[in-house]
Order: sequence, then structure tokens, then C-alpha cells
Amino acid sequence: MKAKALSAVATALLLAVMAVALPFSVPKLFGYQIYNVLTQSMEPAMPVGSAIYVKRCDPQALEQGEIITFRLSQATGLVETHRVVENDTQARQLITKGDANALPDVDPVSYERVVGKVVICIPVLGTVSEMLHSGPGVTACVAIFALAIILWTLADKTKKRERSK
Repeated sequence: MKAKALSAVATALLLAVMAVALPFSVPKLFGYQIYNVLTQSMEPAMPVGSAIYVKRCDPQALEQGEIITFRLSQATGLVETHRVVENDTQARQLITKGDANALPDVDPVSYERVVGKVVICIPVLGTVSEMLHSGPGVTACVAIFALAIILWTLADKTKKRERSK
């Protein structure tokens, strides 16, 4: 009986780690890129601490009101997420604006800089992601995994001891 309890706790720990990891790993298999919302420029639609899921798209097909993620420049890996105000298909560029900003962005976004269209925004999940990717978060995940292995080992030894009685 003790062995079953130890095994159940170990399984529950691993399932908890997997449940937390799934929203960050599975979508990538389907071509989504996941970003954390770091600024207030898109509030209230996208609160700071949210995770956004971005899917590649044809920039020419983007319409006013859609939310996109784009590189700040070709040379940098930094991205920004704002709403499309206008799509100039002749110039192959977009005018964007943060919902919380009074005016549209100064620099138009060339089609080449578009990463994709935001498909979903999940509040708080970005904060969870940041915690998991921090040193203490990684340490906690490794510790939980190690604890689960120890519990399974103890469960196996307990089961063998119970059988031998």
C-alpha cells in the first residue's frame, strides 16, 4: 500500500511539471512562436505578464485591427506587438499602433519585418514562463523531477519488501 502511495505522488509531481510545460512546448510543434508581454502598450487587450501565440502570416492579407508581432529592425532580435492601423500594399508596409498609445507608431513596419499575427493571448502565462526560465524555476523543475525518481525508487523497494514478507 505504501508503494502505491509513493508511486502516485511521483506520478502526480511529473504530471504537474508536464502540465506547466505543455503550453510552452506543444504549440511550437504547430508553428507558433510564443512571446511574453513586457510593456503596457497593448493594454487592456494584452496585459503585462501575458503570453501571446504568434503564427506566421501573409502580411499583404493583414487587415486593420489585427494584432501583429514584428521585428524592431532587420538586425535585431527584439520584437514588438501592436495593432495594424493601415496596410499599404503598394509600399509593402504597415502602420501600427499600441492600444494604450495616443498616436500610431512613427516607423512603418515593412512586410519583411513581420513575424506573424497574434492568434491568442493568455494572461499571466507569460509571468509563469519567466519564472520557469529563471534560475530558481529551472532548479525547481529539476528538483521535482529528481524527487519523482527518488519516490519511484522507494516505491519499487517498498513493493519488493512487501512481497518478501
